[in-house]
Amino acid sequence: MTSVSAHESIGDVLVGRRIVVTRPRHQQAELTEVLTSVGAEVVSMPLIDIVEVPSGISTLRTQLADAENIAWVVVSSPNGARVVAALHEEGCAMPAVAAIGEATADAIGHAVDFVSRRANAASLVEEFPTGDGNVVVVQGERADSTLVDGLVRKGWTVVRCDVYRTIDTEPTDDELARARGADAVVFASGSAAKNWARLVGRTFDGVIVVIGPVTRAVAEEAGLVVGTMADEASIAGIVGALASTFSP
Repeated sequence: MTSVSAHESIGDVLVGRRIVVTRPRHQQAELTEVLTSVGAEVVSMPLIDIVEVPSGISTLRTQLADAENIAWVVVSSPNGARVVAALHEEGCAMPAVAAIGEATADAIGHAVDFVSRRANAASLVEEFPTGDGNVVVVQGERADSTLVDGLVRKGWTVVRCDVYRTIDTEPTDDELARARGADAVVFASGSAAKNWARLVGRTFDGVIVVIGPVTRAVAEEAGLVVGTMADEASIAGIVGALASTFSP
């Protein structure tokens, strides 16, 4: 269904376009499938990988053992959501769960009680209620303090659990050569954008497409010139941004 919808909405504007997908390998399938279905040539070049942090997962497990005294578990990304889902399958009790954006909520595998309308930490903080109970925030090691600091300002007592780590990858020379000659590159995280700047440099003749404002800010801080940003932080948003870029 995804491929059919994509064909109907964007026509042939991406046919023959070489597009670099930089997401971690285990998160590439859906975007690659959609782009291929509309005729694009996909260069799969993961620029980051995600590894679990056992100490952070252990801390989260300990916190959930006292779930009755936790008002909320706030999950910041699909990577953290997968850890929460695994602990739920183990039998860990779950208090109320909040997620940043629909993609994170979908990955949790548990009833989600609050989902921010936009997929970024600032939006969740803005929309989240005030309170004075305990909140456990599930994030990655590279996440900034926006979420934790914002919840503290709203009165909550926050414990941060860093359950995964983002690491840079080292593509092959052939992958880098194909990427340099591409029509577009897609970044779904600031970490991928920074690694691109390190490996490829700031100059790129194609179009740089980012998934949202946080990724855009990091990419521009790294010296990259962002061509367009998705209207929403989703596969459909990314494909729509690419289609708009290459529409006559």
